[in-house]
Amino acid sequence: MLPLSHPLWRAAHLPLFLCAGLAALPAPAVWLWPGGLGADPLRWHLHELLFGMGGAAVGGYLLTALPSWTGAAGRVGPQGVRALTLLWLLARLALPLAESLPFGLVLTLALAYFAALGLILTRKLIAARVWRRLWLVGALVGLALGDAVLLVNTLGWRDMVFDPLAMVLLFAVLISIIGGSAIPAFTRSWLQTTAPGRNLHDNRLLSSGALIATVLGGGMALVGQTTAAGTWLVLAGVLHGLRLIGWQTLHTRHYPALLMLHLAWLWLPVGLILMGTAMLRPQALPLAAATHGLTMGAMGSMILAIAGRAAMARQGGRLIAGRGLVVAFAVVWLAALLRVLTPFVPQNWPDPVVASAALWMLGWCIFLWAYRPALHDPLPFPILSAQRSEATV
Repeated sequence: MLPLSHPLWRAAHLPLFLCAGLAALPAPAVWLWPGGLGADPLRWHLHELLFGMGGAAVGGYLLTALPSWTGAAGRVGPQGVRALTLLWLLARLALPLAESLPFGLVLTLALAYFAALGLILTRKLIAARVWRRLWLVGALVGLALGDAVLLVNTLGWRDMVFDPLAMVLLFAVLISIIGGSAIPAFTRSWLQTTAPGRNLHDNRLLSSGALIATVLGGGMALVGQTTAAGTWLVLAGVLHGLRLIGWQTLHTRHYPALLMLHLAWLWLPVGLILMGTAMLRPQALPLAAATHGLTMGAMGSMILAIAGRAAMARQGGRLIAGRGLVVAFAVVWLAALLRVLTPFVPQNWPDPVVASAALWMLGWCIFLWAYRPALHDPLPFPILSAQRSEATV
């Protein structure tokens, strides 16, 4: 393990966003080498996409945002950052070794990262009396429970209901709350300096309605009420889409770093509408294809867009995305689009699932290459925004 003095441990987002990219890269490999990734490649695919890529990205974002919520005391030092990264790496061994290790050890390996992250977040939020952010601890508990149930089912130790849709919709809720707050804020700040006459309109009633509809849709899906679930999810997607109309998305074409966030967010309403439609009309759209609108589309492109901001150069009050990050985002975005359109590709054409998987892996390879400067350049402040341009934290 690298020593504490290594630049990688200066801030939590450095190794955890890197880990998110490393987990995303091989996640669709099951479609390129079927049967070559263990006895149950599909389960491994789900595990690494949701709890590997998603878990690392959630940790990187939360620990980056924590000091802005709690003050300087919210920072996690190099020792804590290195420990969390090690726990995340150990968690990647849980599923491959599930059948050869004692169940208690497997569960510890899998959940120690989420437990440590939850404890750090709880302790620092309570110490700073930031009560309104404690719901995030509940989200981490939800991820940990989902991970535990998946492992239990893998081992056949107990027959417990695991619906990956619940985990996917949990990430949809996180994106709608976190992205739905950050993207309008970044956009409003940029418009104030570049186009004072353009006003951003963000309807909070639409936001709240979409969030409630998503939760209700997920609840209905879990109890088998697919018609009601589909209706609620379509409604959630429509409300999110209406909200996006007021965000001046077209104008952000002049600012690629911001446009990437808007295009990533677009997958949230699209993915929810697709998933709802698949529940209402399964003969028209398979649920597996629709679900990838939220996993590859909303999750994948949003993680890349946010993680990429930490690696972007700064020029005054502007983030410069750079060709590598722009290309990486475009390739991942197109991979998601191709996967969603898979059911409509003629059967005599080359397998679009394989093409989508290859594009996804190519996009994350490009991202990891473009992310390298962030690992040794001075830390920007603030990390995910260009409002101020100090060189170090």
